[in-house]
Amino acid sequence: MGKKRVQGYNNLYRNESGAIVSTDISGYEAYKRKRNSSKLKQDQIDNLGNQLGDAKKEIDELKDLIKQMLSK
Repeated sequence: MGKKRVQGYNNLYRNESGAIVSTDISGYEAYKRKRNSSKLKQDQIDNLGNQLGDAKKEIDELKDLIKQMLSK
């Protein structure tokens, strides 16, 4: 049977099982680059959030130490 082109789309075909398959390699590569970029940005945001949380804990520890020193 083979692949049949989807009407109105140059890069879309319907395979033997009826699924629509894209042959747009450049579009797929652009999608993967965007997905990877988004993941890197999210990882950076998560990392900054963790660093901020650590910094807050350290500031609280310093405050406690100062309070202890002042109360002596």
